[in-house]
Amino acid sequence: MSSNNDAPCHDISIELSALVAGELDEHARAEIERHLSFCPGCQFEWRTNALVWRCLTACKDVDPPAALRNRVFDAIAEYDRTHAK
Repeated sequence: MSSNNDAPCHDISIELSALVAGELDEHARAEIERHLSFCPGCQFEWRTNALVWRCLTACKDVDPPAALRNRVFDAIAEYDRTHAK
């Protein structure tokens, strides 16, 4: 758990994916890195996020088959018809 002067673990956890993706500004990144320097639980979560990010970025983009696209859009249209207010 974090001390009173630092962001709580829950707040850090929410930002870890953005940290791994390089989407945080300098101030936010520094705050999270400071917290990670003393919090083993958040360090573990950060390492897990980093591993998942590496796996996802290593995946190739795949175009779904046209039949799948049609089924998805048909299902959305059916949902809209049956749930219209």
